[in-house]
Amino acid sequence: MKKLLLVLTVVAMASFLFVGCLGTGIIDNGDDNGNGDDVVVPVTMTIEDEKSIAGVTYVGCAKDVIVTFPEAVEPGYIVSVGVKEWDDEDQEYDYYCFDDAIPNTDRTIWTIDEWSCDLSDCEAICLIAWVAHPCCPGEEVALRVVTVDCDPPTLDLFVKFTDCADVCVDPDPCDPPVPGAYMEWTSRTTDICETTDCCEDDCSGDGPWSLVIDPDPCLGPCDEAPGEGCPVEGVIECGCLDYADTGEVCYYVDFSFEDNVGNALTSTWKLCFDTDSLVEFELGSRDDDGDYVAGPEIYPDADGWYQIYDDCTPILI
Repeated sequence: MKKLLLVLTVVAMASFLFVGCLGTGIIDNGDDNGNGDDVVVPVTMTIEDEKSIAGVTYVGCAKDVIVTFPEAVEPGYIVSVGVKEWDDEDQEYDYYCFDDAIPNTDRTIWTIDEWSCDLSDCEAICLIAWVAHPCCPGEEVALRVVTVDCDPPTLDLFVKFTDCADVCVDPDPCDPPVPGAYMEWTSRTTDICETTDCCEDDCSGDGPWSLVIDPDPCLGPCDEAPGEGCPVEGVIECGCLDYADTGEVCYYVDFSFEDNVGNALTSTWKLCFDTDSLVEFELGSRDDDGDYVAGPEIYPDADGWYQIYDDCTPILI
């Protein structure tokens, strides 16, 4: 209870006091009647991609932190962001992992690009903004209780290709076969007794996922499939992954699966087809410029499934 009261006291002070070396933080409403109804504006601190879920604020690691002041911070002062932690043994607060922020031209908005600290995944912390000057004691001006989510989601993922002529058991004789492949994917594995979905984020929760086939900056993708949460599964219909007229033709599939604060699991698949089947599946990635980076070639199991990710003990489909 003592710890909670201390935290609440600090939050209250940070919200309504902006004193000492820093100024009042009181904004004049312009009526000049002296009745004390001018507005007290607190210092605020926001974190890139923060998300509140069931009363808990989750933030990613290495995210931008922005501290906004109602008045300019005077020259000579610095603003930094760090962690405040209660030490049960010494019965006092410890402060660590500080990084200095950069101001805008009028010194009201201070930003740290990709603030990071060596924190455990899904750890709750007190993130504080601190203002200091060589001639004044440092002052805590804003506090946020947040839970850091550093790791992307995990899943098993299987992909399979079927010749479009074989998709329907009884094809329409008036509809000629499409010379290409039908692609399906799933994060679920099945045996005789059960179906298991290996797909989760154990902190902020699983978020959006997508597959984009052969993205072109001018022409756009040949096809794309967005989704949300688990399971990660779907199909790309015939008409996109066409077979080569002669030789081989290759396509690229960009896969992404995010949690709720933007941590992403990504890969790029290189798929090469000859005139009637898939002949190469390479599991690659993209560099910072968006160019494809080659990876290992992968091979199907006896039932034709390619396993892209293996984060659970796999059960053969």
